[in-house]
Amino acid sequence: MVLPTIHAQHQPVTTVPQLTDSIQRIMAKEHMPGVLLTLVAHDSVLFEGGLGLADVENKQPVTAHTLFRVGSVTKMFVAVGLLQLVEQGKLHLNDEVHKLAPEITIDNPWEATNPVRVVHLLEHTAGFDDMHLNHVYNTTATDPRGAAVVQVFRRELRCRWRPGERMSYSNPGYLLAGYLLEKLSSQPYEQYLAQHLLRPLGMPDATADLRPATNPKLARGYAYDNGRYRRLTLLPIYAGPAGSMSASAADLTRWVQFFLHDFRTPDGTQLLQPASLREMETAHSPLEARAGLLSGYGLANQVMNWKGKASFRGHGGGIDGFRSTVAYNRELGVGYALSNNGDQGTSSIDKVVREFLLRQAPTPTPAPVVALDAAAVAPYLGHYEDAAPRNQLFGLSDYLLGDQHLTQHGQFLLLQPLVGKPDTLLPTGPLTFRHPAQRQATIVLTHDQDNRRALITAGGYSLEASNTWWWLRPAIFGLSLLLIVTASVAGLIWLIFALRRQTPRAQVLPRLLPLLATAVLVVTVVAFVGLADQVWDSGHFNFKTVLLGVGPALFGLLILAGLVLTVRHFRGFRSRVVAWYLLLTYGALGWLSVALATYGWMSLQFWSV
Repeated sequence: MVLPTIHAQHQPVTTVPQLTDSIQRIMAKEHMPGVLLTLVAHDSVLFEGGLGLADVENKQPVTAHTLFRVGSVTKMFVAVGLLQLVEQGKLHLNDEVHKLAPEITIDNPWEATNPVRVVHLLEHTAGFDDMHLNHVYNTTATDPRGAAVVQVFRRELRCRWRPGERMSYSNPGYLLAGYLLEKLSSQPYEQYLAQHLLRPLGMPDATADLRPATNPKLARGYAYDNGRYRRLTLLPIYAGPAGSMSASAADLTRWVQFFLHDFRTPDGTQLLQPASLREMETAHSPLEARAGLLSGYGLANQVMNWKGKASFRGHGGGIDGFRSTVAYNRELGVGYALSNNGDQGTSSIDKVVREFLLRQAPTPTPAPVVALDAAAVAPYLGHYEDAAPRNQLFGLSDYLLGDQHLTQHGQFLLLQPLVGKPDTLLPTGPLTFRHPAQRQATIVLTHDQDNRRALITAGGYSLEASNTWWWLRPAIFGLSLLLIVTASVAGLIWLIFALRRQTPRAQVLPRLLPLLATAVLVVTVVAFVGLADQVWDSGHFNFKTVLLGVGPALFGLLILAGLVLTVRHFRGFRSRVVAWYLLLTYGALGWLSVALATYGWMSLQFWSV
């Protein structure tokens, strides 16, 4: 009975019923209770409605008017709203944010030469951290507004590098963009969007309300655990302009058509000029755009797929319980939107939907073969390290695991990570490249303002690293892990000797503190993983948030204390091998604690907002 199903999955999908059958198989396999779906081709709506259940417990089906939370798709609406104000002359994309909103504090060491501009907020190039765990969901009864909600993100509004240089996704930047929309329009952002976008477009159900959970049209959000669907509590978020929109299939049909029809409403009214649509699809500020790479993130608008007959543009969204996609191709006149309420990624459904919409599109000619310009590339060969983590905390893993090595291999380049398979980079120009399955350039080699080598991809930004000492960090990290494990095992043995009073009293703590420090670190990591899975627990005083605040600092203090005691009693060790082993262990652990401090792990305050 399995073989027919496998055979059916490989059959070309040429009709809408065949497509919905394929989607339903994916839903069953990936545990999605319900899916919102709209398909648009030219002036026709091929499908507008839903599959599966909006409410599992009450067997309520998804309809064309069932609301789904679409998360970061909200950013597209905010960007369009600000472009309307640009056309009205109320601001410009290059306006400096501190002049538009001097009441908002941005920590920017480069303010005099590189101020944060409006375009940086919309293209995620201000250098801000993404939102911290305690700034995601609002579990209180009220919603801070205006400057008060911007103040919630005061720690994130710090430029980690020159604004307008590196793209690094940041929800707080869009909160600030929404604040500007409110200030310059004299309306709350959700009212502005409703009046100037949603209703003129004929979107009957859509709302940017921060608290949609009581809306009877809203689908329930679920997670799949232990063979059953678990209903999630649908909480409001602090950064509303970054992700508060809820929309139905009927709404998203209009939104996709809005982009396919050059920003016109169904009755032909021009809400924005076509030139603004081109602006929205263009990356303006990051270094790669200035270096000739045209495939970057625009104004809440990005390439959604690099493979297939043609590319789509749009935006994705994720919020607890829901994952969404809005995508279109203006040249071919096709687009779609989908969302599921099972907290599952949409990539599998995206793929079959795009293949269906492009089924009659001509097969593109193979990408032209371009000879590698070895002379142009030679100065850029070497090692690179990640220099634009989305969240500073998560940059630690890239720092510890080492660099990538760019080498020439015949007529192409290889980008080799320390662990894993290399990426093949095929030339499209002297310093631009693509992956083998792609048709357009997505990688560029260039120099930053400080004349450092930069390797920039569609999703990453790396700067030159030492070609001599590139192995040092991963080597120290590997040695640290080895010493942590062996010192923990030895610590358990030494603990037995200590309890039997077979170890000199002065040597007990130096021998046991590596074990205690390791235990603290492991418990802290477990607490962080638990908090990341239950984000709503952050912002409150509880065991996990307190441990995350105290744990890293205690880890460092235990290492420092052990190092001091070992040095003080060094001559008292009968075995100098043990003494030197302990010194080496404390040195490795100390290096790890410094790395933690460098990436912000020593100042975690998740117990309050």
